[in-house]
Amino acid sequence: MSKPLKIAIQGVPACFHDVAARKYFSASTVSPIECSSFRILCDTLADGRADFAIMAIENTIAGSILPNYALLEKYDFKIVGEVYLRIEMCLLALPNQSIEDIRFVQSHPMAILQCQEFLSQLSDIKVIEASDTAESAMEIAQNGLKQFAAIASKLAGETYQLNVLQENIETDPSNYTRFLVLCRSADYRQEPNSNKTSIRFETGHTPGCLALILAVFSANKLNLSKIQSIPVVGKPYQYAFHVDLEWSDHADYTQAIDEMKAYALNIVQFGEYQRGDRRMIVR
Repeated sequence: MSKPLKIAIQGVPACFHDVAARKYFSASTVSPIECSSFRILCDTLADGRADFAIMAIENTIAGSILPNYALLEKYDFKIVGEVYLRIEMCLLALPNQSIEDIRFVQSHPMAILQCQEFLSQLSDIKVIEASDTAESAMEIAQNGLKQFAAIASKLAGETYQLNVLQENIETDPSNYTRFLVLCRSADYRQEPNSNKTSIRFETGHTPGCLALILAVFSANKLNLSKIQSIPVVGKPYQYAFHVDLEWSDHADYTQAIDEMKAYALNIVQFGEYQRGDRRMIVR
């Protein structure tokens, strides 16, 4: 029997990072390593305490998680995959509790924000912000908190033996988060069937320089699926661009990288990987 994969996650077991890890590594046994912040998650992977890390990078409602782009620049990691996860929220409480018994609802601020319509229908409750969805559920279970409910995943209810009072309480059902699967550069092995990459570059101060680079991508039949600018540390009002590129022929990507060097500075390639399944998102 193979050893469980040690996966660094931001949060406690049954958080959405854990759900994403289980989805991506479905054929393997996952041993989650809890990290209280994304920086600690990166340190855990860098120190060799984890085989891989799962890190959220963008959400269809909240947008890009800019601090995590900065972490990609800081650490010597490669992207080996991605996973798109629908964020399905549940209201969880101790057994024998009903919605009418609940006086306090706790969860991560983003989860609370995404369930405002449901929460507005509950009377006489106080909403409490917490650091993590699954940790909110764990606290209720460990401390036997009656009249408390948590907003978290269904897996959190199963993990901490809480009842699901209501499923799918999120306001917008098209709520998805994209997670990156990271490894140390020394452990990176390029997959032969890769069809996507994430790169970072800066541009010169020549007018139209970014437009020329985008034209290179188009001329080489690359699909630009994401572009995100972030500030360059130490260079006020200068920005780096993070882009995701997809291709049908790897030779087109290689050619594009060679051509863009005439216009781009400090190009960093974060790895080539297989595009995640987005079919359930497209309407």
